[in-house]
Amino acid sequence: MARGERRRRAVPAEGVRTVERTARGGPGRRDGRGGGPRSTAGGVALAVVVLSLTLGMSGRWVLAWHRARRAVTLHSAPPVLPADSSSPAVAPDLFWGTYRPHVYFGMKTRSPKPLLTGLMWAQQGTTPGTPKLRHTCEQGDGVGPYGWEFHDGLSFGRQHIQDGALKLTTEFVKRPGGQHGGDWSWRVTVEPQVRASGHPFLTTMSSGPPTQDCPC
Repeated sequence: MARGERRRRAVPAEGVRTVERTARGGPGRRDGRGGGPRSTAGGVALAVVVLSLTLGMSGRWVLAWHRARRAVTLHSAPPVLPADSSSPAVAPDLFWGTYRPHVYFGMKTRSPKPLLTGLMWAQQGTTPGTPKLRHTCEQGDGVGPYGWEFHDGLSFGRQHIQDGALKLTTEFVKRPGGQHGGDWSWRVTVEPQVRASGHPFLTTMSSGPPTQDCPC
C-alpha cells in the first residue's frame, strides 16, 4: 500500500511539472499553441518600432513646414522702402540696368512686368551638327573667361566674353531724361582672334532704348 500510494502521489506531481513547462513555452509549442508571451512581446516591439519611425517622419515634415512658413512670413515691422521705390519717378537712374541673372548680357527694368533685352549668338562651322546657341550661362559650354571690365552700377559698363576663337565686347550707356528712366544704348563688338587670311574683322551690333511711350 505504501508503494502504491507513492505511485499515485507521483502522477499529480508529473502533471504539475507538465503544466509548468507548458506555461513557460516548452513542449507545448510543438502543436502551435505555445509561445504566447514571446509572440506578444515581439508584436509589441514591432509596433514600437513602427510608431517611432512614423513619429520621426512626421516630425521632419512638421519641421520642414514650419521652416517654409517662417521663411515666407513677412515681418511685422513697416517696410524699409515704399512700394514704388523702384519706379522711374522715384529712382530714374536705377530703373534700367543689367539686372538679368544667368545670361551673358541682358538688361531689364525694375518693374513687376519688365521689358527684357538680351544677347544671343552662335558660331557656324566650328563644330559638326547644329550650332550651339549662346544665351544663358551654362557650365561646360566652353565659354570663358567672361566678366565686367568696368561697371558703375548706374550709367555705363563694359565686359569681355571669350567664346573659342571669338572675343565679344558688350558695352552700354545711359543718360537721364524723360519719364521712363532715361535713354540707354548698348553695343556688341565681335572680333575673331584667328582667321585664315590673318586679318581679323569686326562685327558690331547695337541696340537703342525703347520709345518714351513704353508702359514699363
